[in-house]
This record gives sequence, structure tokens and C-alpha cells, in this order.
Amino acid sequence: MVKRKSLAAFLLLMITVPVYSLISEGPLSTYVRFFVYALSFAVLCGTLLSIGLEALIKKLGSNSFPLRLILHIGTALLLTAAFVTNNYITIAMYFALPVALGYFVIDEGLRVRSKRLG
Repeated sequence: MVKRKSLAAFLLLMITVPVYSLISEGPLSTYVRFFVYALSFAVLCGTLLSIGLEALIKKLGSNSFPLRLILHIGTALLLTAAFVTNNYITIAMYFALPVALGYFVIDEGLRVRSKRLG
């Protein structure tokens, strides 16, 4: 599980850093550096929380897709609320939710792939 979650985090960073850097206005090098740091921190925290969520879901005996999705979205919003004091809605809608959903989709894809392979 940890290997899959780490791979999901790495793939997500390889996708989101260039995308957010390219859509930002201003010098590209400044934004790349900013997004590498900011997204790395967010994805690291989110990955650790995702590992905890998966353990909790297994302990509850439930493995439903909607429950995992809701918990990942809720965690992203709570994590954002813990670290962001200004412009919470903007940051949550443009960064936290898309990144959390991207992580969730990549992780679910890796989960399905690992089940198919054995």
C-alpha cells in the first residue's frame, strides 16, 4: 500500500507541477519552484493522511469507492483549512480539490491495476 501511495504521489507531482506552473502568470522558473515546494508539501501530507484513511476504512470493514472518495475530498478540505487563513475557498477550489481528486484517481487506477496483476 505504501509503495502504491508513494507512486501515486510521485505521478501526481509530475503532472500537477508543470500544469500549475504553465497556467500561472509571471516568470516560469519562479512558479515551478513555488509549486514544487507547495505541492510536494501538500501531497506528502495528503499521502500520509491517505494511508491513514485506507487503514481506517479497512478497520471499519468497508471498502466502498464513494466512501474513499468522500474521505479524500474531506481530508483535502480540512488540510487546507488547517494551513490556509486567507482565500480559503479560492485555494481549496483551485488547488486542494483538483490535487486531491487527481491523487485519488491515480491511486484508484494503481489499485485496480495491482489487483489485475495479482
